Amino acid sequence: MTTRDALLRLASREWLAKYPFHAAMIARMEVVHDTSVPWMAVSFERGRFFLHANLEALSRAPQFVAGILLHEVHHVALGHLTHSKFRDGIEHAEVMETCMELSANDGIAEPLPNPIVWEQFARFGVRATQSTLERYALLVPIHRSGALAKALRDGGADNVDDHGPWRQGEGTSAGALAKTREVVERSLDEAKREGLAPDVRIAGVLPGRLLEALGGTSAPVEASSIDWRAALEGLVQRLRAPARTWARPNRRFMDRIGAIPGRSYRTGGSARPSVLAVIDTSASITRDDLARIAAEFDRIAPYARVVVCECDTEVTRVYPFANRIDAVEGRGGTDLRPPFERTLLAREAIDAVVYFTDGEGPWPEHAPSVPALWVLVGKQPFGCPWGERASLDTAIERRDFHRDGAA
Repeated sequence: MTTRDALLRLASREWLAKYPFHAAMIARMEVVHDTSVPWMAVSFERGRFFLHANLEALSRAPQFVAGILLHEVHHVALGHLTHSKFRDGIEHAEVMETCMELSANDGIAEPLPNPIVWEQFARFGVRATQSTLERYALLVPIHRSGALAKALRDGGADNVDDHGPWRQGEGTSAGALAKTREVVERSLDEAKREGLAPDVRIAGVLPGRLLEALGGTSAPVEASSIDWRAALEGLVQRLRAPARTWARPNRRFMDRIGAIPGRSYRTGGSARPSVLAVIDTSASITRDDLARIAAEFDRIAPYARVVVCECDTEVTRVYPFANRIDAVEGRGGTDLRPPFERTLLAREAIDAVVYFTDGEGPWPEHAPSVPALWVLVGKQPFGCPWGERASLDTAIERRDFHRDGAA
């Protein structure tokens, strides 16, 4: 019998059916018998997650096995082992560990041995729905006053598991967080096939928000209604359209220079254009909207070189799309004009702009020097008189392309 089988037998067969996500997560971890830990522990090494289990100790207290298994999975799924935000710039590591314990215990109804739970710190402002970092911000001043240590002593609570193995592991090494997201995403997919409810909370967090917190705004969304190949080809055709010019002779009428204009073509009109994909990161765009927007980038990438631009009232970041969208910056008001600045378009050699927005903000008075496609979130009216439109909810709606200053 393997260590995993022995551990799950202690948890009971009913546990596997009751917690399909947690069972799927454990199936993707290397389970090892480790008598150096009091109960259990998790670590990340050599690109794999390890679940350390002291089978001898657990067999003497089987009533806690189900709860501790949930606790360990929560540590992994919340990114406690691999996300740099729980390490970088953290002045009080011991407070962070307390906050990670609080979050790992959220939503666990199974028995746990003297767990640290948020109710013990309710008088300090700690609540059930808060993130690990929100709790850290609340408890640091309490720690400095000495009240946190007293609250822990008075409550008689302690860590459910041993955090030593993950401190000694590879932790926030390159690719570790991406591996966490991969394991969580695949486990969620498997659990959904087993009947996991879409509104179930894992450590108090909805699955979509859990994935977003692991380094991206992507989350499971409906299939795109936008035919990106057709949409981008439409923009490219405008790039390829010739313009009349007196600066170049007409090849068919070389003897009539000055009487018949020649034609010029944009150099950027290739089959694979450079697209500035703008994300409206204002507060009026919800996190779910951002998840849906991020999902479109993978669908655009096969047909264009994508440069991501994040903007609320100003451009906050510009970077090449590299198969994922990290947590966006901004979340202020809305101004749709900055991404169309000529200096930005020229610097990034942009052929077309695809702007994801709810449209609530001022747009440039005149059309830009490159074609633009507005991808609108929601149903509110949008009065911009130029550019094409598409929707995340409906098929592409073609509009006349106004050429006031447009290519």
